[in-house]
Amino acid sequence: MDKAARTPSTRSRSARWIPAVVVPAAVVAAGIVVPSMAANAEVVLPEKTPQQVLELAASSSGASFSGTVEQTSDLGLPDVSGFQGQGGAGDATSDALELLTGSHTAKVFVDGTDKQRVQVIDDLAERDVVRDGDSVWTWDSESKEAAHLTLPDASGTEIPTALPDGTAVPQTPAELASALLSAVEPSTTVTATDNVKVAGRTAYQVALTPDDSATLVGSATLTVDSETGVPLKVVVAAKGQADPAVSIGFTSVDFRAPSSDVFSFTPPAEADVTEVPTPTGDDARAHHAGGQAPAKTVLGSGWSTIMGVAPAAGASDGSSENESAPTGEASDDSSALFDQVLTPVDGGKVLQTSLVSVFVGDDGRVWAGAVDADALRAAVAAQ
Repeated sequence: MDKAARTPSTRSRSARWIPAVVVPAAVVAAGIVVPSMAANAEVVLPEKTPQQVLELAASSSGASFSGTVEQTSDLGLPDVSGFQGQGGAGDATSDALELLTGSHTAKVFVDGTDKQRVQVIDDLAERDVVRDGDSVWTWDSESKEAAHLTLPDASGTEIPTALPDGTAVPQTPAELASALLSAVEPSTTVTATDNVKVAGRTAYQVALTPDDSATLVGSATLTVDSETGVPLKVVVAAKGQADPAVSIGFTSVDFRAPSSDVFSFTPPAEADVTEVPTPTGDDARAHHAGGQAPAKTVLGSGWSTIMGVAPAAGASDGSSENESAPTGEASDDSSALFDQVLTPVDGGKVLQTSLVSVFVGDDGRVWAGAVDADALRAAVAAQ
């Protein structure tokens, strides 16, 4: 394969694996049941109201830190371990399900609002997302594939939630907490719980409980560092499920600024590089209208929000594949994997997990929300 920069039509696996990491963030933003973390009777902190804890967390957006993060997921998905790696280097389906099951570890480095690095550690491999100012790189050491994006001035100081082609960017616990806090509204009851220790740090805890019978969510617990306000852990669980559905938190953390070298990335000579164009303003809208990026639709609000993504250009009715989709054996493996986790229904296929439902329509649109599958399909049909 030519090692020169490629267009997004041949998008690399290093770009494709990323959506799986951000799914828990979407779940948190839509709403989520959380078993309380074990309280530590020895943790005595100045008393704060729930609102003060939320304000403390919101004030930490410019903090610098590094550490190790562990994610565990138990969404009631079937065992798809037999499919892992069978879809080839370009199989985003198995990558996504892999990151949504079991436990995974990542190294996180943050220096203010415009420098971040997340390293997802696999067996004998590493997958990275690196941001340094307006430059964002993704890298997969196993497939030797990289993708690069230059952020527009309009992007502001926050790292984007998705690249222009619809690829999502992985989240740190702080970014997950930001999504969680955005869901706080009159339909949410916020309460303070016992103080705890996380990664050796004393921390406040708040529980957010949605007053929404339609959502699969019972509550979400946010743990906030008592000194810096940086969110240290987010734990979510589904209604009727004893074990947490998603838990993302630090096992170690250091609040010194990481070395600037951490945010410098140059792809190796053998890397296959995809250069992702970044339109802005009217150009961005035209880019989406042209089908190079999926158009997004939002139904409802709060904990029952449903997100919809239209198929990219080139996708055929009744299929999520497009001209850049894998072919041959990889495509067959992806289809088998979809058949294992999706259930055929009128108008498409559905995936029901303990925390979120997904509907893949025959027209190629994909809808997801923290509601049950019947409610999801009814909302889509009514829009």
